[in-house]
Amino acid sequence: MFLNLLIYEKELAIFPFISSLFFKKRILKETTLHKIESQYKNNKIIEKTIDVIIPTIGRKECLYDVLKDLSNQTLLPQKVIIVEQNPDLNSVSELDYISDENWPFQIKHKFINQAGACNARNLALTEVEHEWVFMADDDIRISNDFLDQAFKVLEKRICEQITFACFEPNYPQNKKEKEIFQWETFGSGCSIVRTKNVKSLFYNKSFEFGFGEDSDFGMQLRNLGHDILYSPKPEILHLKSPIGGFRTKPILVWQKEVIQPKPSPTVMLYKILHLTKQQIKGYKTVLFFKYYRVQTIKNPIKYFLKFNKQWDSSIFWANQIKK
Repeated sequence: MFLNLLIYEKELAIFPFISSLFFKKRILKETTLHKIESQYKNNKIIEKTIDVIIPTIGRKECLYDVLKDLSNQTLLPQKVIIVEQNPDLNSVSELDYISDENWPFQIKHKFINQAGACNARNLALTEVEHEWVFMADDDIRISNDFLDQAFKVLEKRICEQITFACFEPNYPQNKKEKEIFQWETFGSGCSIVRTKNVKSLFYNKSFEFGFGEDSDFGMQLRNLGHDILYSPKPEILHLKSPIGGFRTKPILVWQKEVIQPKPSPTVMLYKILHLTKQQIKGYKTVLFFKYYRVQTIKNPIKYFLKFNKQWDSSIFWANQIKK
């Protein structure tokens, strides 16, 4: 804050800087937390009906495992909505097991010749009918009591949007969060939300094939007045499977630029849409030091000039895709 005020506002905030050195974080007493929690100890979710949405492309075997995990749940979903994508106009669905096997829930299967997770999730959301929706990926694994345990967390925390911990195999245990907290983003492949809260929302397709659609969707929820929590339990295993044979990584227009934008234009788009000018400037300061530590140009002035060009390029392309 001291640095930002000095750079952008030309203010020398000496006294706030000095006082911050002696600031002590306020800690809520355990008795206070228990008192707050006790007010809601008898809260019960009356209707535990849930649909699952899964966008998928080129991961036939992985999706099968997800469906098997869902079919073994102690609390079964009512409906699983699958949006299968293949950009080849002559292609047909490869998910033969949907009709060849019996499943303990309804499966709504849509096959489209358009790639893109944002578009696929939007299509899936229009098919949701029940009280809750589990937004899942096509390469995750969950325990048999995942949904049951998830509803217990929802009941205890009195929250209608929770993103659950989702880690790849062998992720270091010491890097995992241990407590539930209110957070600033959203997980599109590992969250349970109340259906009525997302009925009017959509994934912004300006973020298609880039980064930031999760955060943007979460911000839309917050703008409606809904909290989003992060819960470390129950945990989801994210296999991060190799992409399917017909899934290709798109070449984005800015990738051909001599000056490569930093951050990614879709990340910048999120900042432009949801952050104040002051927040964006603060983000720029943090980003400069983050990149300076790992890049090869050690002259700070030389790197600052390059960084500014990359930042301006990112703003330009963010505004282009915004249009």
